[in-house]
Amino acid sequence: MKRMVTLLAALALVAAACGAEAGGDGAEAADPPADGENGAEEAVATTAAPPTAEDAGGVLTIGLFQEPDNLNPYLAVQTASNLVNDLVVEGLVQADPDGNFVPRLSEVPSVEAGTISEDGLTLTYNLIEGVTWSDGHPFTSRDVQFTWELVMDDANAVNTQNGYDKIASIETPDDQTVVITYNELFAPALSLFSIPEAVLPAHVLEGENLAEAEYNRLPEGTGPYVLTEWNSGQSIILDKNPNYRVPDRPLIDRIVFKIIPDQNAGIAQMRTGDIDAFWNVDTGVIDQFDSMEGVTIQVTPSSNIEYLGLNTSAGSEPGDPHFALSDPDVRNALAMAIDRTPIIEELLFGLSEEATSPIGLGWASPDGLSNPAYDPDGARALLEGAGWVDSGDGIREKDGQRLTLEISTPTGQQVRELTEQVLQEQFKAVGIELVINNVPAATLFGNWAEDGKLKRGNFDIVMDTWGAELDPDSFLSTLFRSDQIPNEANQGEGWNFFRLENETLDAAIDAGRATLDLDVRKAAYRTVVEEILAAGVYIPLYKRSMLDAFSDNVSGQLPNPWSNFTWNAADWTINN
Repeated sequence: MKRMVTLLAALALVAAACGAEAGGDGAEAADPPADGENGAEEAVATTAAPPTAEDAGGVLTIGLFQEPDNLNPYLAVQTASNLVNDLVVEGLVQADPDGNFVPRLSEVPSVEAGTISEDGLTLTYNLIEGVTWSDGHPFTSRDVQFTWELVMDDANAVNTQNGYDKIASIETPDDQTVVITYNELFAPALSLFSIPEAVLPAHVLEGENLAEAEYNRLPEGTGPYVLTEWNSGQSIILDKNPNYRVPDRPLIDRIVFKIIPDQNAGIAQMRTGDIDAFWNVDTGVIDQFDSMEGVTIQVTPSSNIEYLGLNTSAGSEPGDPHFALSDPDVRNALAMAIDRTPIIEELLFGLSEEATSPIGLGWASPDGLSNPAYDPDGARALLEGAGWVDSGDGIREKDGQRLTLEISTPTGQQVRELTEQVLQEQFKAVGIELVINNVPAATLFGNWAEDGKLKRGNFDIVMDTWGAELDPDSFLSTLFRSDQIPNEANQGEGWNFFRLENETLDAAIDAGRATLDLDVRKAAYRTVVEEILAAGVYIPLYKRSMLDAFSDNVSGQLPNPWSNFTWNAADWTINN
């Protein structure tokens, strides 16, 4: 029994979230500290003393070079969306910088409190008293139940039903109690109904067409701020929530996200004081911030990995093979043709390091893995053996088809653009023509109805960042499970845009979520990672951390490897 209690207690320490953070972020590279692989202790906070109500007031302007696609946490896919959402919508629990779950809208279920059953199938959430939506309507257990019903309604093209489909029932014995019973043991249960996902307001969305709901641009939340205005292409304005449950919070009256075109604009506006903070500084321009008086760079380790994703299909269906990338020899040749040294040493100033796994941080991050060695001769031999022959112009052909591949990443990001040029030369050296076609983040990560390039399979290679959080289940399931391939039948649900089908990988994901023994789970996820790397559809490039610039007039920000930098903005102050 003691062993079971120990394992069940571990449920309160692990949770899953999609990378972006529920999606690709389209963000530029950031550099991890020298040994910032395994914990928040490497993070550099810009302030130590907690601010008080005496410091309240003012307006904070944040530079954002990626405009959110929308602000519904179950539809949004960009990190920029989560960045704004963290101030407005909330989940039941939240991960703190030390990797522990802490209350947000609910107490954290535990065996000791009797809110996790001994078999791990039932979790009881005791909701925090006195919470209201920003319009004053009471927050109740019905909102949690409604959120599940909305997610599981196939008429709503949510990003994924992963985990929610394991729930057998949600009972609401009273307004403050939610009892969730699972069909089977689901180890990452605490990840559900939490950021980047959240609890949605039943009184606002019940009966609404989710895809067309006004909520997607003006979300109703329980968080410290209320979104009051969204001027497309210009700004998103949030004001203090007058009904926020925490006394004397938030401290700043208004936060303005100013939509700017690129990193250079961010540099110029930080220098002139037009913005007070700049999200996700590009490593390639960090030296310009170093020389900027009155500005501090906050460094936060993360599990994010910059990678290349290869599409194995010619379109949205996996049964229609890509003319080249469906061949594992071509995928392996691409991996062998990559020399990461000039990327890391010259573009990232040696501040990052090679990534060898999709999971870059935390208890599930596997040790001892390696990438294929840089071997252009071996890459050429693989291509020759697969029938790709150079006819004389340096680019290989097979059956009259040139080996020309297109690479896409969000526009306006210097390190990624320079990285593409490095890859272009390296691939050319083995006979592969790489065509660069960068597009706005909203085009690349758009949903099925918007003809998003990844969702529709309208790409060859994507360069992106994605990462797991404390529990890797949602990240691995959403990106790599066979049943998460977006297609016409499921109206684009899921983010397995690699179109990868692998029964061994699927079984290992299932094994990892079916036990609370962390050693068994860790072994299962190692198998998942090994299968992903062996398939060659995901080529890790380098590890990333979050770099955010703050004016020294801003205080109170606290780095958190498991969340966005706005996660504790209710405690920030600004000296305007």
